[in-house]
Amino acid sequence: MNRVIFAVFSAMLLGGCAAATGVSKTVPESAHLVGSADLTAEQIQVFHQSSPPNKPYIPVANVAAHGNGYATEEVLVGTLKKEAAKVGAELVILTGSEITKDETVGSYGGGMYVASQIRRPHLYGVAAVYSKVSIGLRTENTGKIRYVASGSAAEKAGLKEGMTIVAINGIFYRGSVVMGTEVSMKDPGETVEIEVLTHENTKKKFFVTLESS
Repeated sequence: MNRVIFAVFSAMLLGGCAAATGVSKTVPESAHLVGSADLTAEQIQVFHQSSPPNKPYIPVANVAAHGNGYATEEVLVGTLKKEAAKVGAELVILTGSEITKDETVGSYGGGMYVASQIRRPHLYGVAAVYSKVSIGLRTENTGKIRYVASGSAAEKAGLKEGMTIVAINGIFYRGSVVMGTEVSMKDPGETVEIEVLTHENTKKKFFVTLESS
């Protein structure tokens, strides 16, 4: 009888269909964007971190999918898309993955049995919405402008490659968070103040009128 019970117990642990559970944690700066898009999981676009979308986007939530031993990448991606839909996102950018190994313990014949380690796949991403505006520049983490698009709002305002952004709307520049809250969340026609260090290492302010993306 014990052998039968153990066989069933083992089948429950080691067998079964591929499945994954999803988790989402809203990004504080973008909390008011939750629910701003009304898409189904199937409509959510998926990108890899190495090949992000061309359009500017705003992070809404960090999402994760934790699968059982049989979960495939397709199942994990599908779970991330479901989590993204829950928070009103339009796209998911895959940022990382890992495989952990878990042990399970079951009783057998009055003794203890430690099952073989089971591989548990995990997939992580960022759920986001597309920005309504475009500024037309790209920066390094330091704030140094490495690209200004021809004809863009940034170029029209006088910003040039090689300048270093110090602050946006008076807020000290510290990467994508400030760019997202002070630029990407604006509406077309709004103006943002960008303070930079010029090529001559002097501070200068530019006023950029944002354009539709």
